[in-house]
Amino acid sequence: MAPSGPTRREVREGESLLIGALWGALRVFRILAVVYAAWGAWVRRGDMAHPGAALIILALLALWAAYMYAVPRRTLGIHIIELILTSLTLLATRWVDTPLAAQEGVTTIPGVYQAVPISAIALIGGWRAGLVVAVIVTAVMVAQVGQIDSEPLSNAGLLIMLGVCIGYGADIARKEHAALRRALAKQAEVAERDRLARTVHDGVLQALAFIHRRGVDLGGEAARLGVLAAQQEHQLRALASGVPLPELEAAVDGPVDLRTILQVPAAGMATLVCPHEPVEVDLARAREVAAAVESALDNVRLHAGDEAKAWVLVDDLGADVVVTVRDNGVGIAQDVIDEAATRGRLGISSSIQGRIQDLGGRATYVFGPGGGTTVEMWLPKEVSGRV
Repeated sequence: MAPSGPTRREVREGESLLIGALWGALRVFRILAVVYAAWGAWVRRGDMAHPGAALIILALLALWAAYMYAVPRRTLGIHIIELILTSLTLLATRWVDTPLAAQEGVTTIPGVYQAVPISAIALIGGWRAGLVVAVIVTAVMVAQVGQIDSEPLSNAGLLIMLGVCIGYGADIARKEHAALRRALAKQAEVAERDRLARTVHDGVLQALAFIHRRGVDLGGEAARLGVLAAQQEHQLRALASGVPLPELEAAVDGPVDLRTILQVPAAGMATLVCPHEPVEVDLARAREVAAAVESALDNVRLHAGDEAKAWVLVDDLGADVVVTVRDNGVGIAQDVIDEAATRGRLGISSSIQGRIQDLGGRATYVFGPGGGTTVEMWLPKEVSGRV
């Protein structure tokens, strides 16, 4: 009966098909090794010291081989037991076999069966485990002969090569199988992303694109909503397609482009003037700056007059960044700002100056003689003391 293929459990646990095939071959080899040992004992039966004892030993070995064939076991513990059983049959050669076998180590009661536990443990633990078990079996063979002789040492060399080679092959097979599983998982991930991308594209992305277009056409607060929709569409499209996007890959406090963050408060309210290159700051700091800019633009909307226009300018100074909000409205006097602060109206003192000061910067107001107001927010890109 041919050995069966890998079981569902083996496939589920991710066992290499090569290692599974070697386990199947080892099951058959046990049976053949017992048959070979029995044939060798039959040939030497007339010269054996105790042929009946040899028959009992081989019968026990045959029962073990039949059990391991019927109930495949691949745990280290069961194969350590097999190693002990094989070692005992090796030592029994000294008392039950022929004088030539006992004294010179030409052959043994188990014959080639001693290769079975070496191969099994090498498949489990790799080449190091195979080497250790081969050395143990060599020591048992030398103890059986009673002296260091050329015959057991010659057999030992073959056993050591067997354990190391099978263990090394098992190590390579496991690494290759792990790489294959990662590749298949990546392939499945890409296929799932493609499926989700089609679903998202047909629904959410088209809806966000529509909101963006209509918001820009309507202007005002609707334009701000349109910019938000455009940003979400961009990020969602990148996420669905797998294209790297710095805003998606950044951690919570990771660097983001301040130009992108300021598009939301400026939409429909002001003209945004930025450098050509990205202005990278921490996400938390960028959000605070955006909130301060939004508060400044709210003041423009409420106090600068209906015809007033506003501009948001971003200057990258290397370690620092300057964000300026400027309008050409009716303007406001410094004493009005101070009076508003004493009355608990904290739009400037808290929402703007307080936020920037908390970030380690400063916010200053400049009032033009003919009207218009400028608020300049100067702050470091990174937290003080951070590398």
